[in-house]
Amino acid sequence: MRHRGCMMTSMIATTDTHDGNLESRADGEQLSWALVDEFSSSMPQSYRVLFDPRAIRQHCGIVSRRGQQVAHVEIWRLLPDRSAAICVVADDRPGLLSAIAAALVSHGLDVITALAFSRTDRAMGRADAVDLLWVRRANPADTAALGAAEAASIVTVLSALLEGRIAVEDIAACTVAPNPYPSAVTSVRFDDTDEDGRAVLIVEAPDRTGMLLTIALEVFLQGAQIARSLIRTVGQRAYNRFQLVERDGRSLSFQRREQIRSAVYSALTSRPAANP
Repeated sequence: MRHRGCMMTSMIATTDTHDGNLESRADGEQLSWALVDEFSSSMPQSYRVLFDPRAIRQHCGIVSRRGQQVAHVEIWRLLPDRSAAICVVADDRPGLLSAIAAALVSHGLDVITALAFSRTDRAMGRADAVDLLWVRRANPADTAALGAAEAASIVTVLSALLEGRIAVEDIAACTVAPNPYPSAVTSVRFDDTDEDGRAVLIVEAPDRTGMLLTIALEVFLQGAQIARSLIRTVGQRAYNRFQLVERDGRSLSFQRREQIRSAVYSALTSRPAANP
């Protein structure tokens, strides 16, 4: 799925913002170059290829503002089409992506594109997940722009999910939409392993609200972990790439891959309509 780079680059290169407070906060923050360099070096090489120094500095600021919180969410970019790029920071753990997807769905947000990265925060002594997600309102009639208050609300729900006070399955049961295009092709397959030996799951299917939640939750329920992911939506089709390992870090066997592939396909094609 390397051919997605052009599309991703064009989205990431968008530097216009329509919220002066967000921009001035990022630009005016006093971050030492040593801290920014340390953050940049802790991220995968693919991250440094995709983002320029200004974006890296802004992401570093968001990550540093997490502090001791269970999770932290900030709006990184507000875009002219009323979509937004948000940055989510939390401990890297199994099921995190499904929890993030659930928190977003509970706020009526669809994921257009997502990039998930892992890093080691030596200063805090923990493994961080730094996820960048481009989101939009699931209801086209809702034209309200995302703001800091909504980001804070997402943090509240995400923290409750990660602490076990809310179940991801409960949110999925009442928010995930049925497939609006039942005759359209849904493809779930494993590609070759990546350079680190991770199994690469490729999912192409009709886009709908909660689709990322459906996939991520099913992978979690099958006992696997999403190490990295790349999600994008073009028109009415969603194209998703997940790098998977067992929860203990081992590579997935052929039998486990087939088990996960079958479960994800079934979840996408057989899930009943959501309860009202």
